[in-house]
Amino acid sequence: MKLAIILSGGSGMRISDMTKIAARAEAANFDSVYVVEAWRSAPACLAAIAVATKRITIGPYVLNAHARSPWLAGMTAIDLDELSGGRLVIGIGSGNRVTNERYQGIPVVKPLAKMRDYVNLLKLVTRAQPGEMVEYPGEMHTMHEWRQQVKPLRDSIPIYLAATSPKMSALAAEVADGIAMGTLISAEFIAKVGGECRAKAGPGFGIIATVFVAVNADRDKARAAARRGIVNLYAGKPHPHYDSLLRQQGFSEVADAIIKHVGEGDLEAADAAVTDEAVNSLAIWGTPEECVRRFDDFSSVVDELILMNVGAMYFQKSGEAGGLSREDLVNSFEDLFALGRQYVG
Repeated sequence: MKLAIILSGGSGMRISDMTKIAARAEAANFDSVYVVEAWRSAPACLAAIAVATKRITIGPYVLNAHARSPWLAGMTAIDLDELSGGRLVIGIGSGNRVTNERYQGIPVVKPLAKMRDYVNLLKLVTRAQPGEMVEYPGEMHTMHEWRQQVKPLRDSIPIYLAATSPKMSALAAEVADGIAMGTLISAEFIAKVGGECRAKAGPGFGIIATVFVAVNADRDKARAAARRGIVNLYAGKPHPHYDSLLRQQGFSEVADAIIKHVGEGDLEAADAAVTDEAVNSLAIWGTPEECVRRFDDFSSVVDELILMNVGAMYFQKSGEAGGLSREDLVNSFEDLFALGRQYVG
């Protein structure tokens, strides 16, 4: 199993901070670094990371298909792959209704048909050779009489489709090179959904997933951070995809309680509503030794496990010890890198 880290670009983090973390991840023998497209433009951050690193795989986790056309996404991917020396993985997803409709004013219409067209067209754009004309008469996306003028560095760039619903997961197996399963998922759920996708798509189909990680010598602090990481998916703005994942995995009562308490502005009560079963299934938390042992739960069900550093973000937001400076936030990733070094040996 490969190990990766993911950067949100929030919590006051600068692009220069992201490049420092990525370089340190590479030095710690991590395989990949991904950037969330939320508070920052993922392509701009990835370009900076590509220049600051030499070996590590880079990618967006994930690009919002409603925010850019497949033509623009394809050209951007070709450029980033060239800039990084062939180290790009494209993660693409439909986004959620809050981001698309409330933030961008873009209606969500026929998401399955849209993503089928999007991935198919993205493949054509990124794999076309100079002089080759691309024609695609799709239902939601079309392209006519576009000729490629740039020779892509590679014949193909891996495309992973973000999926949290059964129908989107099935679509990933149909049209993509792999599935990006997001976060807030147990190893058992990954084994079930990922296994179904691979059985449909074939053995070369890739499975990647993200997991919240809260590492601390004080187990109570680590568990509290993991709980808050789950709650934060409901605070700030709702994430319908993750609410759906909780319910698919049998945690509907937890989801209902979090929604209630977050709506009341009581995050501590929301934290308390996250049961031991939920936090133990959906996050990796504890001492460094305990966290490394938990990696084994995922090693047989994913090709790559992406670690999200929720511990540092929790303590910054909670104001403990005055919060974290940018320098402290960057340095907090050393806890994750230490886990990676122990796991790799």
